[in-house]
Amino acid sequence: MEKRIHIIEKGKQWKNSGLHTLDVREIAHPVDKTLIKALEIAHVKDILETPLQQLVAANYGQIIATGITLDENNFPQLYCLMEDTCRKLGIKIPYTVISNELSGINAFATGTDSHAYIVISNMAARFLKPEELKFIISHECGHIVMEHMVYHTAGSLAAAAGGYVPIIGPALASTVVFPLNCWNRCSEITADRIGLICCEDLHVAQMALLRIVGGCADIEEIDVERYIVKSRYIQDVQPLGKLAEYFQTHPMIYKRLKALELFYHSEAYFQVSGKNPPGDVKLLNKAELDAKTSELLKIL
Repeated sequence: MEKRIHIIEKGKQWKNSGLHTLDVREIAHPVDKTLIKALEIAHVKDILETPLQQLVAANYGQIIATGITLDENNFPQLYCLMEDTCRKLGIKIPYTVISNELSGINAFATGTDSHAYIVISNMAARFLKPEELKFIISHECGHIVMEHMVYHTAGSLAAAAGGYVPIIGPALASTVVFPLNCWNRCSEITADRIGLICCEDLHVAQMALLRIVGGCADIEEIDVERYIVKSRYIQDVQPLGKLAEYFQTHPMIYKRLKALELFYHSEAYFQVSGKNPPGDVKLLNKAELDAKTSELLKIL
């Protein structure tokens, strides 16, 4: 793992390079932004940085080592998408691999803010359109630019560690994991917003998310609004099923689809993206966007 970390440190670095970069912190979900600030004041990240690097090596080293490295020679088209995204966000290109160890159409980021890794499933690389891959890549890079990595990794590894301690392990882990899961779900909304800003197309972003649940099916046949309505209806008539979301690090897909739609029709989207807002549409102000998104993410 030391050799691979050395490679990352030599990666292209766009921050302060004079190139145009997006100021994405202003569009973070308020819960996400508040917790990050609080943890920074407490210097939690500084305390966890080094031990987490070792835990990442132990838990994900095999996947990262056996995956096919994304670079100028391997998957060059995909690498160009990564390069463009990192240039926009002002971050160095993370060490990224294509792996068959990750099932379905998916991707995840792990590591720390200084040593971040992205793993993309081989099915995502094979079946997603380039513009959909741009959203997926930008979403994962969004976690890096927002400095989510230490807290995301700590939460996922804390949940795993609980299983190694007899009887009280899961209970102890849950005292950390449940609050982190709440923040995690909000941080996913932030990352989705960054993905939308980078791919610049609401339909593309929503199709990319639907690929996660639709797999290789023809998602172009899916009516997004109808999917959202049906999913919400099922949750409303089966309220006990909602409790499962407390254990999840990601919001339900229908909530992410709707949250993207709300953001796309907000003043914040056009302020950060630099696009000209439509003259015939009333955009949500920040307070309205926050209120509607928070209501959407409520579990009970």
